[in-house]
Amino acid sequence: MTTEIRTAIERTTAFFDGRHTRQGVLARRCVGHPRPEDIELTEHLVRAIRRKTRIDGSVHGSLMETAWATWELLELGCQADHAAVVRTTGFILQTEDREGHFGEGCDDERHERRCCRHFLSGFFSPGSWDHPAAPLEFPSGLRVDDEQGARFAVSCCVLRSVLRAGADRRSAVRRHVDSLLSLSALWDEDGGWSPDLVMGALGALAYAPIDYRSKVIGLARRVLNRQQNDGSWTDTHAFHAVEMLLGLTGPELAVAARRAAPALVEQQAPDGAFDPTGNEEQALIALRLLLLAER
Repeated sequence: MTTEIRTAIERTTAFFDGRHTRQGVLARRCVGHPRPEDIELTEHLVRAIRRKTRIDGSVHGSLMETAWATWELLELGCQADHAAVVRTTGFILQTEDREGHFGEGCDDERHERRCCRHFLSGFFSPGSWDHPAAPLEFPSGLRVDDEQGARFAVSCCVLRSVLRAGADRRSAVRRHVDSLLSLSALWDEDGGWSPDLVMGALGALAYAPIDYRSKVIGLARRVLNRQQNDGSWTDTHAFHAVEMLLGLTGPELAVAARRAAPALVEQQAPDGAFDPTGNEEQALIALRLLLLAER
């Protein structure tokens, strides 16, 4: 399989060669072959993201789009104190515990499941319930149609961005981390939670402060142990699962990557793409997984 993985990496490298996109820049960095023009291209991409933000720091007033813009900036190398990152995270942090966040309110069923305001806090709100968050689509290709699930998924996506942006000392952000860790049913294989939402929560926790590390590692091992013989996780979107797991560290991740690689190799087209539309985000996710599997 090592030869097949190397071939897949070379195909993906060729797929990204010369692409003037964030994914192209990052892919070339991953394989150690940046182009001379990538420095200027990166600056152009950062400026383009910054131009999309409004006066309030949001992108089109959307929490999800703002969180993703923050992630893009960080991926391109912007630091937490970069003006564009400060701008977008400023908007994001104002949405914590606002009307419409996951866990708002309470009823008997949710209280019994510990999914209400008595147990959860720090979640980010994509807006009032009058404006549905679902259907929610991620760049990886994941789609979440359930309204509660979409609000949970948005908040985890946002948490991942702000943790990476250095907001881990804020009390409300840490309450969000604590809430995810305390949702025992979320981490129970038979807890009734969508596996895609479980992966989203784990992807956010991968960036939690170091004092949470032992708890996160324990949960990560539970999730990684559910990997099937074909390298997949039951009822999960393959690229979303891989993207979330790539934030983790440790020998277990390398083992999981080697088990997941064959399915990705089989899915790859001769031109290096991994789906008929040539989704660059999926190709970047796959490249990172394949590089990890090859080590």
